Order: sequence, then C-alpha cells, then structure tokens
Amino acid sequence: MKDTAKKVARAQRQASIQMKLATPENEKALQQRQKQTKHNYLDQRWADVDDINGELAEWIHELQTLLAHSLKVEDTISFEDLRIRETFPAIEVPQELLTASKLTQFYKPKSPPQWLIRLLPFLEEQYINKLKKAELDYQIAKKKDEEAENSRQVALEHLKANYEWKKHSFILDIKKRNAEVDELETAYEEAEESAVAIYNEMVLERSEYPSLDEYQYISYTNQDKVVFPQEFQVAYVPKSKQLVIEYELPAAKIIPTIAEVKYDHNKDEIHGISRKPIEIEELYQDIVAAITLRTISEVFAADLAQHLDIVVFNGFVQTVDSTTGKHIRTYLISIRATKDSFSSINFSNIDKLTCLRNLGAQMSSYLTAMQPVQPILDFKMMDVKSAPQENIHLARESS
Repeated sequence: MKDTAKKVARAQRQASIQMKLATPENEKALQQRQKQTKHNYLDQRWADVDDINGELAEWIHELQTLLAHSLKVEDTISFEDLRIRETFPAIEVPQELLTASKLTQFYKPKSPPQWLIRLLPFLEEQYINKLKKAELDYQIAKKKDEEAENSRQVALEHLKANYEWKKHSFILDIKKRNAEVDELETAYEEAEESAVAIYNEMVLERSEYPSLDEYQYISYTNQDKVVFPQEFQVAYVPKSKQLVIEYELPAAKIIPTIAEVKYDHNKDEIHGISRKPIEIEELYQDIVAAITLRTISEVFAADLAQHLDIVVFNGFVQTVDSTTGKHIRTYLISIRATKDSFSSINFSNIDKLTCLRNLGAQMSSYLTAMQPVQPILDFKMMDVKSAPQENIHLARESS
C-alpha cells in the first residue's frame, strides 16, 4: 500500500512538471531558443564560407605577387653583417651563492650562583649536563654550517668554471666564424668559383617565399606545408662570368583547384566551385615566370663585385619516371640572360611571359602537363668545384 502511494505521488509530480513545461510561455521560450540556436548555426556556416573564400583569395594574391615582393627587398649580402660582434654576457651568480653561510654561535648556559649551588647541590650537576649538551649541539651545528659553506664555495667555483668554459668556447666560435667570413670575402673579391657560388647561394637562401603555415583551410601534401622547395645548385664560370642556377620549382598543385566555396542552405552543405583548368595553367605559367625573373633579378642585384655578366636559369620539378619508378628532373624552363638585357627591364610594368620570350627563354608549352624542355646549359656537364663545407654552413646560417 505504501509503495502504491509513492508511485501515485511520483506520477502526479511528473504530470505537474509536464503541465508547467507545456504552458504557452514556456513553449514560446523553447521555440525562441531553438530559433536562436538555428540562427547562430547559420551565422557560423556563413562565417566559415567567408573565411575559406578569404584564405583562397589571399593565397592566390600571394602567388600573383611573387615578383613584386622581391622588388622591395635588398638582395646584397653584407659580409660585415655575417660577422659576429656579440660579447659574452656577464656571469650571473644566484644570491644564495654570493652570501657566505652564517656560522652558529656558541651560547654558554648561564651558571647558577654559587650560593644557590651550596644550598641545592644537584643544580651543579644539572648545569654541567646543560653545558655538555650545549657544546654537543654547537659542534653538530658548526659541522653543518661548515658543510653548507663548503657546498656553497664548491657550487660557486663550479658555476665560475662552467661560465669560463662557455665564454672560451663562445670566443673560439666567434673567431672561427669571423675567420670563415674573412676567407669567404677575400675569395669572393678574387672571383674564386666556389666563393662566388656560395655568395649567390646566400642570396637565394635569403629570398622569402609564401608559406601555408598560417592558413587553416588550404592544405598541401607536404606535412611541413613547404610549398616552395627553394632547393637549388649554383655554379660559377669565371672565364665567361657566367652563373648557372639549377632551381627546383613548386608543383602546380600549389594552386588550389577550388576557386571558391558556397553554402547551400537547403542541403546544409558547403561545396566548392572548381577552378577552370585554363585558369590553373595560366596562373602556373605566371608563377614559373615570376620565380625565373625574380631569381635572375636577385643575383644580378646582389652582384657586389661585378662578377656576373650572364645568368643561366634551369627550372625543374621533381617527377617520377613511370617506366622505372625513379625520381627524375623535368625541366619546364631554361634561359640565358645577360646583365645588360636585364638592367633595362621595368619589372613593375611587364608581361612576364612576353618578357621571357623576348629574352629567349625556352619554356614548356603546357606546364601543368609537365612537357619538358631541353636545358640551354646542362648543369651535369659542368666542372663544378665543391664549395668548402664551412662556407656551405655559412650560407645556410645567413638565411
């Protein structure tokens, strides 16, 4: 009977709650919340579309302004800037190592007066015991103090020795680095093959290209999002004052195949609008042309010692030979340009492809299909002198 009463009471309570929820006011509030939730969701979907399209437009703009970006940069390498002029910082000693450990003082217990000892002889024995304990405690504390002070001095000496070792290593590294720079500068001024090649490697290493690091929606197959490889080989021929550059170009897939995205409200879907193949081809042509002109312009502009009269640029992409499965270089563009012909070009107001044709460039007729061209000068056939290993590191560090 008791259980039945509980069940009836529980059912009545639930019914009362449902009645309250079903009142017109609560039902209206529920509808408003649902409407607001839907409104917020739609706002977010439209915001996603705007973000994606914004990134697509920004990335395409980056690709279309590769040449213009380079015109604002100082390409010359300063040997003085390569030298290290830093001084080693002063030693920093923690306060606890600067201050000597405090030594415990011995406090002799106060002796009872003789007249009191004569009256109460046991007080003398108590005093002697207190004195012995005080002396023992003092010796223990003194030993701890001495150990602490010894540890402090050892730690301080270790800190100073470590500091001197690091300072000595720092000075040696600076001397070595600056000696390498001196050697490279002298060799460059004397037009030594490897030095001129290294100098121009530094120029190309410092050239900044766009990265996808800060893009959220545009992806690339390379895990590091490095879309511009900036891998190259450089050789110099003193007799003809000719610099030869073997340069890896980015693949056509750096161009998003999606031109824009749209939101279908009825299907609640964001779908992409494909970029036309002809648009991809034209944009890729522009990218290859921009990198070619930009690279040649950079080394000519940085020619401090006037060692360059001619630059040969061979641009290639890494592909796989379907018959062997091995990686091969497919050359998409090759050009030999003279400094005189380049000095008369106004890069802020040119048609890149027309400019390259006028300079005699050999360029693939269909770049995205990777139809190869024959390099004007085969890099493999050149007698390239190896650059000193330390100078190779110097080139990497300068970028």
